[in-house]
Amino acid sequence: MLRHATRRCMSTLYQVPPPGTSRITMSPSLLASRTQNLLDGFELMVCDMAGTTVEEGGIVYETLRGVMVDDGMPVTVEEMHPWHGAKKEAVLEHFCKVHKTPAGEMEERINRVADNFLEQITAKYFSEDSPVRHIDPMLPAYFTQLRKAGVKVGLDTGYPEDIQELLVNKLGFKNLTDSYISSYSVAEGRPYPYMIHRLMERTGCQDVRKVCKVGDSVRDIEMGKNAGCGLVVGVLSGADSAEDLLSAGADIIAECVTDLPIPHRMVEEQAYALPDLS
Repeated sequence: MLRHATRRCMSTLYQVPPPGTSRITMSPSLLASRTQNLLDGFELMVCDMAGTTVEEGGIVYETLRGVMVDDGMPVTVEEMHPWHGAKKEAVLEHFCKVHKTPAGEMEERINRVADNFLEQITAKYFSEDSPVRHIDPMLPAYFTQLRKAGVKVGLDTGYPEDIQELLVNKLGFKNLTDSYISSYSVAEGRPYPYMIHRLMERTGCQDVRKVCKVGDSVRDIEMGKNAGCGLVVGVLSGADSAEDLLSAGADIIAECVTDLPIPHRMVEEQAYALPDLS
């Protein structure tokens, strides 16, 4: 069965098929009608941060690669790409091994490079001329509407907790979301499902089939699938292509998280629900 994907381009939506299939284009009106109830029945949307809800221009990956190069590991852009979305220590451990770091020096090197990364990324993210902003100017209004419609919003990230907290405060996410979590708060980050399950616990969501996971990297998609989410959405605002996201198992591809429709049915149910007098 052909997975369909919505993509906004000059006010037109296109279907993006999986690799190896012929391209099929649906009319905008048909595609809109097929997706307008997409989030009906969902209770929680879990969104990645960098590239999905936060526009930062790829600074995190450029900086991480840069500190490894500075430490004598000539990591290329191509080598770095598959590690988008991974916990930074896992990335560092991988490339330290690739570049023949002696076992006795491994921990010290990882810690040294990680400290350099945190120092540089903090300076770049939170300087006066920082480019960091919402992925879409409409994101605050979108999250507000989504929550009014009965869908809670959670954020997950591969950043350490202190960086995440600074980003949350900088962009006002505390007032726009219901919870947020770092991969450093669970046993393993993406593609393991633990961050999603922890956010379910924090927001009171009992059924993972009522969770929508949204992310811009293959690891985001894999995490959503591993968690058992009822809907896994890839977005083209960050790391990976539509083809890569679909190959990883994405159910839907959107240009941006704000392209996903607000569930009207849940709003109507809340508006007309009778009070519980039992």
